[in-house]
Amino acid sequence: MGAGNRRALGCILCTESTLMKKYMLTFFGGNMSLRYENLDAAHQEARKKHQAGWGKWMADLAKAKKLEVGYPLEANGKRIDQSGAEDYRFPATTEGGFIIINAESLEQAAEIAAAAPIIANGGHILVRPCAEMK
Repeated sequence: MGAGNRRALGCILCTESTLMKKYMLTFFGGNMSLRYENLDAAHQEARKKHQAGWGKWMADLAKAKKLEVGYPLEANGKRIDQSGAEDYRFPATTEGGFIIINAESLEQAAEIAAAAPIIANGGHILVRPCAEMK
């Protein structure tokens, strides 16, 4: 049964999460000493506080069935184009991580993002709807 049919039936047979859309939240900036690749060198108390804040926020999202997946991103990777692949170090100005969440609307996804620890840490988040494959 397609999503349109479930909506037409008043969602009798589906769960709340079936009608939710996926959004990607990408994290930028914040206190650079607490960025993933710098955590080992961060002051122990600051690191614990940082990790506890992210742990609670992510656990709350998971408990509410809003969290799909997410990861911090490492600084070293590869750059690939038609001439081949080469080692690449991503600058500190690029995203430091991402998550995919379930939300009813872009506005709800933005509200979820506003509660992320990186906001209080001076960073920002880009919220982008994920399209369905055609």
